[in-house]
Parts: sequence; structure tokens; C-alpha cells
Amino acid sequence: MAQQVFESSFLLDRAVRCGEWMIRNQITDRMDANKGRSIRSYDADTKELRLTGNWMCGIMAASLCALYKRTSDKRYLDGAINAARYIMSLQVMDQTDWHFGAIREITPQSIEFAPRDATSAAWGLVWVAEATGESCYLERARLFADWLIEKGMYRGWPLYAIYMDPKLDNFYSRGSFQSGTGLFFYDLFRMTGDTKYIERGFLPIATIYRDDFIRDDGRLILERDPFTGKVTHAVEDDLQDLPQHALNDDFGVTMLIEASRFFDDKSFVEKAALFAHWAASIQEEDGGFVQGRIPSAVPMSEMYFRDLGEELDDDQLIAAADKALKKLVTMQWLDTGDPKLDGGFQGVYEGVEEKKWGRRCVNMRTSAYALMALLKAESDLADIWLGTHNKPFQDHRWIGMHDLVF
Repeated sequence: MAQQVFESSFLLDRAVRCGEWMIRNQITDRMDANKGRSIRSYDADTKELRLTGNWMCGIMAASLCALYKRTSDKRYLDGAINAARYIMSLQVMDQTDWHFGAIREITPQSIEFAPRDATSAAWGLVWVAEATGESCYLERARLFADWLIEKGMYRGWPLYAIYMDPKLDNFYSRGSFQSGTGLFFYDLFRMTGDTKYIERGFLPIATIYRDDFIRDDGRLILERDPFTGKVTHAVEDDLQDLPQHALNDDFGVTMLIEASRFFDDKSFVEKAALFAHWAASIQEEDGGFVQGRIPSAVPMSEMYFRDLGEELDDDQLIAAADKALKKLVTMQWLDTGDPKLDGGFQGVYEGVEEKKWGRRCVNMRTSAYALMALLKAESDLADIWLGTHNKPFQDHRWIGMHDLVF
């Protein structure tokens, strides 16, 4: 927890403001096929607005489930359900289609999807299933996971992008940002007890990420050729030109922490610590990165710095987490009078103009991650998001016999 930096009531208020921004701007008209979508990116000056697609609906749903659990305000659960229903409208349900179970990227008409993006969509369904107890969401998540294992992975790692048109080639590259997929498989195992999600999902992804994507100096290898293993993109010495996934690992560290616990293998968390210490070494004094050009790295690093710092009793990483949290609260738009802005967090501009930095812009990527980070820092609430807050696995063999009736 982070009461040494901010009072719990302050962080909770900021989380609620973010949740209000999400549901205030969510489409709820049942006559609108966009029902369940909210703001993906909005520029307050040009009024350019884009709506969430598969993965941003997924992380929005998950963060709203967390806020519902923290506040018991059913409006947030309703918002999560609306987002989940939109995700379900994106899923291919034709059993004769090779893509049966896959989740389209943006709209039901999209012909493309990135398996990692679709994973976040299905992950949101897992957490809505857990929060509501309704099996339809878990069944849909399993349909996707089974497609991913059978058709969307090559030698234990997800494919980069799929195009549902035979005239268009798929992307096969291995990207470091896909590492968080392993934690989706872990959470799905915890919900279903199906070990294939460990054997063919969590274990190979954790192992490959540890061995092939984190260098000894902590910097990431961002992409590899899947067939030759050659490095095609890596973090180099020019820190002013870092891509966002050099720092925003989309839950790769969290995945390695859980792998270390689940497989009782410290090598996973030790490799994660190398990356986290490198990220802390280039963190700027105000807690941000690269003069604010990677806003999503702030809430994401707050989470992995704190999770790893607590796991390893590492004061340096806890201090980096505190810096990131101080930066994060300055990134939230408050009292501007624009309902599409207030409560959201500064994010990357995704519109048509060239200038991306220094704009009055919100983005669901940063905002949903910020809501998660605020709640994780604010309270000890369990089971709110991701594997490190899931119930620890324990084989029932060591608990005792079941009380069988039949």
C-alpha cells in the first residue's frame, strides 16, 4: 500500500473520478451498435474522438470490476458488463470459420486482430465472469483461449497480427509486449482448473519471455523473428527515441512474478527485477519517462515497481513506485468543464495531426492502467486485477479430502 505517499481517501477519490469518466462517456443506448464502447482517445482542442475496440474494452471492463469491488457501486459493474457485451459482439461465432473463437480488433466488421489485443478483451471477460458469477463470459473467454492455443500461437508464443482475408498476409513476429498473455492463461486456469492453459500457455510464455526477451542489462529485446530467432528490434542507447513497449510491458513483469510463485522458480522474478531496475535507472525526477512521451509507462511502472519491490523487499523499487505515483496523480484531468476530459488521464494522441505530444488528450490505455494502479496502491483489496491479486494456487490434495455425498 502507498499511504506513506498519499492518503487512501485521496487515491480512492481519484480512482472514482476515473471510473466516472469511463462510464459517463460509455455508449449505453441499446439501439446503438456501439453500446459498451467508451473513449479510446479524445483531443480536447480538435474534438477528435475515437472509441474503444477489443482490448481497451477489456481493460476498461477489468478496471471497472475492480472499482465495483472496492466501492460496491453497481454502476461500475454495469459498465463492465456493457463493455463485455461489446467484446462478445466482436467474437467470431461461426463454427465453420477457421477463426472461430477469435475476437475482432475494433468492430464486428473488422477483418483484423492482434492476438495480444484480443487476449486483453478475453481477459476482461474472465474478470466480468468472476465478478458476476455468470458463465457466459467465461465460456466466451475459453473459446478465445482455445483458438489461441490451437491456431494463434507458434512454438509457445502468440502470433503478432491476423488478417481474416486470404489475400492479406499475417504478421508472425514475436513481440515482447505479448508476454502478458501468459497471465491471462494463468487466470483462466484458476477459473477453470484446465491444465492445458498452464502447459500450452502460461509456462512456455513465461519461459520464453525470461530467456529470450530480457537482456542481462535489463533492457528489452522488443521483437524477434519467430522462425530464426534473430533480434529485429531492441532497446538501444538512444533513450529519447524509446517506443512505449520499452517501458510499458503490458503486464510482463506481473506475469513473471506469478510464474516465480507458481513454478517455485526464482529465475523468473530475478529476470523481471533486471528490467525493473533498468526502467528505474532512466526514470526522470518527476516520476515520468522520456519527457512525458510515454504516459502509459507511468501507471504501468508504478504497478511493477511496487509489486516487485514488495516481492523482493527492494527499497529502490518501492521508491521508484512512489515517484511514479506522484507523477500519475498530476496526469489526471480535473475540473476542465469538458466531460470527455475530466477524470481521464493524459495519454497519447491518436488523431490525424502529426504533433503527438503536449496535447490536451485522454487515452483509455493510460486511464485504465491508472485506475488499476490507484486501487492497488490505495488498498489491500484482493482479487481485483491480474494474477498477483488472484487467489494463490494450492493443490487440494494437500488440503484434504472432499466431503463427497454421492
